[in-house]
Amino acid sequence: MISQINKFVNKFITENRLRLMPWLVRTSTLLILLLLGAFVFLDFEEINDLYLKYGIFILFVFFFVRNDINNYWQIRGLQHMYSEFKEINRVTEALRSTMNLENVLDMILHNLTRELNYERSFIFLTVDEKQKTVLRGEIGMGVLNEVLRQQVFDLDETTGIISRTAIEKKPFIIKDAKNDHRCEQQLVELLNLKEFATIPLIVRNNVLGVLVVVADGFTKQAITEEDLTLLEIFSNQSAIAIQNARFYERIERLSFSDELTGLYNHRYFQEKLREEYNKAKENNSSLSLIYFDIDDFKHYNDTFGHLEGDNIIRAIGIILHSMLEESACPARYGGEEFAVILPGKSKDETYELAEEIRKTVENYEFEYKKTSRTKNLTVSLGISSLSDEVKNHKDLIDVADNRLYTAKRSGKNKVVKG
Repeated sequence: MISQINKFVNKFITENRLRLMPWLVRTSTLLILLLLGAFVFLDFEEINDLYLKYGIFILFVFFFVRNDINNYWQIRGLQHMYSEFKEINRVTEALRSTMNLENVLDMILHNLTRELNYERSFIFLTVDEKQKTVLRGEIGMGVLNEVLRQQVFDLDETTGIISRTAIEKKPFIIKDAKNDHRCEQQLVELLNLKEFATIPLIVRNNVLGVLVVVADGFTKQAITEEDLTLLEIFSNQSAIAIQNARFYERIERLSFSDELTGLYNHRYFQEKLREEYNKAKENNSSLSLIYFDIDDFKHYNDTFGHLEGDNIIRAIGIILHSMLEESACPARYGGEEFAVILPGKSKDETYELAEEIRKTVENYEFEYKKTSRTKNLTVSLGISSLSDEVKNHKDLIDVADNRLYTAKRSGKNKVVKG
């Protein structure tokens, strides 16, 4: 699309190259010719009144100069637009050079401020939260990203200009943010907004987010409709880059994570356990493992259906994500079986954590409990550690697995550590 516009503008300027001559030289030459022509015409018509002659001459000059000035500024505008198109084309080529979402977003901000000369810019992206899509601040300038990410807006026109831009899929120019009823005043104060524009990030009619650009406060140059046209082209190309990066990250994530729970998958777990085992042996440090599964899962699956079974497994993933430290490696081992690698944790510390997991699951409000009097869901857990004198990383799994089935045989809903 951009290359086609570039060709059109370039062709237009080339075909009108006469108009790109220095304005003063071109005007002076033509004025002399016009002067001679006017006086010849007036003498031919035998007009003797000098005032009338000069009046007609000045009128000719006025119309010519006005037309010339208009043409000059039109060409200047075209030249400026052409240079902007070339810059956007160069920027979008750079955006295609990376598939890392963080790098893509950084490049978008950098080019808006350094190349397109906006004072600041911010990006809001659509994310799924609590079974609905919302707009969340992702990255910006002049505010901490951690603070910006706390700004979340429902896709509802009543929540303000950010949401309206996404819903209506069109850009807006805000001239006075503090006095514009469409603007969220909390956001205006947080981002120190005065004059700014919002542009939707759209790919194939799907909104990925909203771009916010702030007018340059030093030059006091306002954002125009022409600027908005260029920003829409830039945002469309940026949206494609964002979508490609998200798609790539999703594919990459699926290669080592379980899609249903967001936990690591079996293959990654095996690789990580081998890596942590070798590291613990080399550094003479602690390493422990929790291995557990859901008690009587087949009964719940048969009673409430496979969709509810998936909801239960998904909820286990949520529980583990919320309880574990960053150094832990939680994985869906297979089916209703889960495992947690715990670098640096002793057997006693691991036992305490396993008990917390067991109690949390037992008291968790699963969806099925809202419509059924069935007993609470429970898990049985087995733990192992390097203190069990294991010979390799596979022994850690075998020991924990044996203790898990000891917990099963002895009544379920318990932790066995040895």
